[in-house]
Amino acid sequence: MEASVHLPILVVVLHLINLFCLVVLIRSGIQILYDHPKLYWTDHTTDDNHWLRFGKKIMPKDKLWTSLDEAEDPGKLALPGGTHNLGAGRHWHFATAIIWVITGLLYIGYLLVTGQWQRLIPTDISVFSQAIDTMYHYLTLNIPAEGATYNPLQQLTYAGVVFILAPISIISGLALSPALVAKYPGFLKLFGNRRQVARSLHFLAMAGFSLFILIHVTMAIGFHFYDSVKRITLGNTGVDFGLALTLFLMAIILLVAFNIWASVFTLNDQAKLRSILTRFYTPVVRALFGWMKSEQKYSKKDISPFFRVNGYPPTTQEYERLKANDFKDWRLKVEGLVDNKLELSLRQIKDFRKHNQITKHHCIQGWSAVAEWGGLPMKDIVEMCRPQKNAKYVVFHSYDIDEEGQPYYSSLRLDDMYDAQTILAYEMNGKKLPIEHGAPIRLRCEKKWGYKMAKYIRSIEFVESFEHIGKGRGGHREDNVFFDWEASI
Repeated sequence: MEASVHLPILVVVLHLINLFCLVVLIRSGIQILYDHPKLYWTDHTTDDNHWLRFGKKIMPKDKLWTSLDEAEDPGKLALPGGTHNLGAGRHWHFATAIIWVITGLLYIGYLLVTGQWQRLIPTDISVFSQAIDTMYHYLTLNIPAEGATYNPLQQLTYAGVVFILAPISIISGLALSPALVAKYPGFLKLFGNRRQVARSLHFLAMAGFSLFILIHVTMAIGFHFYDSVKRITLGNTGVDFGLALTLFLMAIILLVAFNIWASVFTLNDQAKLRSILTRFYTPVVRALFGWMKSEQKYSKKDISPFFRVNGYPPTTQEYERLKANDFKDWRLKVEGLVDNKLELSLRQIKDFRKHNQITKHHCIQGWSAVAEWGGLPMKDIVEMCRPQKNAKYVVFHSYDIDEEGQPYYSSLRLDDMYDAQTILAYEMNGKKLPIEHGAPIRLRCEKKWGYKMAKYIRSIEFVESFEHIGKGRGGHREDNVFFDWEASI
């Protein structure tokens, strides 16, 4: 008679939480991926240098297209599913990632405190040959008996998932933070100085977890089903199978029901979902990345040959008139809670101190590119207009208007204006800023996602709160596609 196998209830609970988290992370990860369904090994992302692509869209060669046109519908497998639901997918991803990391740390702590890590980490190189023998037994249906310790194949697999696959997921995920790699560009050396390598590895880690879950569940159900059900539900192979099976089925039903509810709720009210989940994860994001300043120093040889366009140029009569005159009649208004309101022409702005920087642009969709920007530091604007004490945010209003007549705007904290690499750019790669990239001036705040860097700027407003602007969420993307406001990861 085989001895019963015991697992602490803590491990059973953590196992269940981990399953829920991984399913949500994978589903939301698919949603995020499909907003730019191409993977690269280089940061010079073009339309055709990907190593893997999902979807069938081919971008036209004879007319202007934007990165938004590349998005694909991931289907109902994703969370929440549907095209351009990137914001909702990110909210689920980050909120769940925090829970998943905490769960993992608790499990690692348990292993270290109890000495159970010795069951998981191989100490003899012979485990590799033994694992091959064990795999052969499984493939020939000569199933090894379950014991109190893991067999060599289980030991290698679980150790690889816990101590290799999970850290790769976390570290590669952190490398996708524009704030982190702007503050510490050297962090990308882990990935050959290429953000897209980190993104590809993040995807491969997701694929690895998906494969692990598939094989793990198949083997648990196909081999030693009775003991597996009892062990993963009650932590003891000596308990009643009927009770264990009931709990097992309840957990599966709960998992499926939760994911169905999550998709339905999200698609029905993305604004509410954003409000709930950002309250949970934003303090963590703010604490980790909010204090960081961009310190990028790329060279001219790093400049990308191709820089995607995100968003079509304005088509209003006012903008067309200004463009026709090469923006000689354009004026930048700086107003709001300031002691000295400004109205500056493009010529005046160019007469002020010019700052040049070569930086890596990070689009929230997933693509990247390096470019040189020249322009006026926002710090100088702040010094000229002298914000009042109650000014907390800076709002950048654009000439761009969407199909519903809503003007594009974005906002940042006043503190962000003191970052040396936060500038009003009027040059790109040593030439006049192109129309499609935001002429006459655009914002560059290199520690943020691209959607925070307003193009086609018409005015700058210093405010105490942005609740009265647009829908009150701090930006056009935040208002309409429910992106988070921090934009740091």
